[in-house]
Amino acid sequence: MNRGNREAILAARSAFNDAIARRDTGAIGALLTPDYSVITPRSLQRNGRELSIKTWSEVFARDVDVVHISTPDDIQINETWGMAEEHGTWVATIWTSDGLLELTGVYAAKWHMTSDGWMLRAEIFTPMTVIEKKKADISARHGHA
Repeated sequence: MNRGNREAILAARSAFNDAIARRDTGAIGALLTPDYSVITPRSLQRNGRELSIKTWSEVFARDVDVVHISTPDDIQINETWGMAEEHGTWVATIWTSDGLLELTGVYAAKWHMTSDGWMLRAEIFTPMTVIEKKKADISARHGHA
């Protein structure tokens, strides 16, 4: 495996995590192929870079504290065809109308080498733990009525 390709994919994943942390939908979109597809932790399927950018924009507008970090454990690269498979773990926290969700899980990502470098073509996120904290419980713990 070409170490340069592995390092480039790791750098792209880090840039993607950073773009989420900065709420930068332009930087998120720059790492997605136009036909990007994702299956979310709630098993919703979204197809296309533009829909993913729109969805991230809506999430950021609803929840200024949202967290999502993907951490690669393994990357397999097919250099001949310019494709790679990444497996890893992820953590996320997001506010919903009911309260705070804290999630952890596993994911798989397919990367494609393009003229712009390595870009995400598809991702699947599977939650392994889900902790729901109701708003009333959170307020009670912090002494709020």
